[in-house]
Amino acid sequence: MTCDYRNEDRYEKMKEHLAQHLLTMTNGADIKGLELSGLVRILANNYAAIIAHKTLPGELSGPRMGILIRLMVAERSGNPDGINPTALSHFQNVKKNTISSLLRGLEESGYVERNLDPKDKRVFLIRISEKGRKMMETVGPQRLQIMNELASDLSDEEKTTLIFLLEKLRKSMQKNVDFPLYVTPENDGGPDLD
Repeated sequence: MTCDYRNEDRYEKMKEHLAQHLLTMTNGADIKGLELSGLVRILANNYAAIIAHKTLPGELSGPRMGILIRLMVAERSGNPDGINPTALSHFQNVKKNTISSLLRGLEESGYVERNLDPKDKRVFLIRISEKGRKMMETVGPQRLQIMNELASDLSDEEKTTLIFLLEKLRKSMQKNVDFPLYVTPENDGGPDLD
């Protein structure tokens, strides 16, 4: 049976068919964790595909937008000098080489500036440029509108509950693994979730 996500009935039938086979294969074991994992993966892929489809040429990827949002928040919170790349890699939960690549693209586009830390001349700080600020003021609200439209069939209460439950799931995952899920200076070779 093929799955056509545009046809909700076929999707539901396929999902039920798969669940029945999994229950048989596992002798009736609880498969809810697997169902959660699959659904989260589908949702993440759908978000990425929808944003990529609706993104105009020259617009930024989600990770690059995330960096600019973080830099704008820092600036508006009284940190006009910027943030060091290591802190940005922790925020994005990516390794140093990935953050370097993301920052290089943003810098080449003129969206960020790299300056020496006035307190420690061995360290660079990254801050959002005027061009980056203007781009975020234009594209940011459009991206937010798209994200809100995608969840528009949920009530405010349902959105709040879902956010709470997903955060609870994130904490449960973090608590129940024996390795770090987040990139830190100690495990920069760890998972890269970009």
